[in-house]
Amino acid sequence: MFGIIPERKISMKKKTRKILLPVILFLILMAMMPVQAQAANRTATTVRMKTYYKSGKKFMTVRGLDSRSRLVWKYTTKSYPATELKQITCLVRADKVYVFESSKVIAFRKKDGRRLWSTSKISPAGHIFGFDRYDNLYVTGYYDKYVYKISTKGKIIWKTNTFRTGNYWPYKVTASGNYVTILYDMNSRNYSSRKVHKIIFNMRNGRIVRYS
Repeated sequence: MFGIIPERKISMKKKTRKILLPVILFLILMAMMPVQAQAANRTATTVRMKTYYKSGKKFMTVRGLDSRSRLVWKYTTKSYPATELKQITCLVRADKVYVFESSKVIAFRKKDGRRLWSTSKISPAGHIFGFDRYDNLYVTGYYDKYVYKISTKGKIIWKTNTFRTGNYWPYKVTASGNYVTILYDMNSRNYSSRKVHKIIFNMRNGRIVRYS
């Protein structure tokens, strides 16, 4: 003999279905959601870069990873001929990531990969750079005769020609007080000298204060 199911139990089953159905649909949608959309809620704490070589060319991938090494954002540079000097360099500084890509530098926000600004027409290879206390960027190149000051918004504030100094092959940029100092390996007027060659610039306007 079959018993009659009380109306209260039937009502409870209906309520359970109403609760479970949205939950199941939500889980299905989460499983179908693209990886990038899921990553949007994550924050990158680590940045890793890797250079690849293929058919005489090279390119770099820059990846922002969260605390569990999951991908949050990714940037891939263009391919460039694999020459003597590096044309691609990446630097992580505080909450920003700087990618030097030939004659261009791009600033990204570290936590989510948002592009903050991009500046072109700088030194195309062998990038040597430094920052002042305000986070302005100073950059030159291994064979370049120009030095550039770039603001925190990506604007070129000044560009100075260093040809008259005879110095070349820069290897270090420092900014202190009101001056920017760049150290060089060689001087075209004195090839035999082993002393350190340098140029000191006025930080505000880029004028050469003195050199040796």
